Amino acid sequence: MSHKGKWTIVYFMMVLFLSCPNRVLSQNNLPEPAVFYDSIQSLGFRNPIVMYQLAMWESANLRSHLAKERANLFGLRGRSGYLRFENWMHCLRYMKNLEERKYSAYPNKAKNDYYDFIAWWGYKTGRSYDPREFGFVQIIKKVPAPAN
Repeated sequence: MSHKGKWTIVYFMMVLFLSCPNRVLSQNNLPEPAVFYDSIQSLGFRNPIVMYQLAMWESANLRSHLAKERANLFGLRGRSGYLRFENWMHCLRYMKNLEERKYSAYPNKAKNDYYDFIAWWGYKTGRSYDPREFGFVQIIKKVPAPAN
């Protein structure tokens, strides 16, 4: 093969590579909703259905840019912006650890109201708020339960 022929092949391969949508090249493999819910249950979240609904709402049913590019299914932020996870299961484990740390300090355990817990935790805004405000509870309750 001639020198010119090799460069032609390289050129066409580069054009093909660059024409692929970026999201296809960097997209995390996200689970099916039923698999995701089973994983939430197996990790022992205190309220699996609410955690499922939060993740599905925050990640636009596991289709958001944040979910695909950073495997961040809950919209979790750090000091320098949205967190990046190696994969969706790492995000789920991080959230479980976060839930456990927050719950250990939660003063109203006897109340047994998960929405009160996430309000106290400051999940949505990073500070205390009432999750019933702005229709937040109504929004996440509209997320359909996972199909088995």
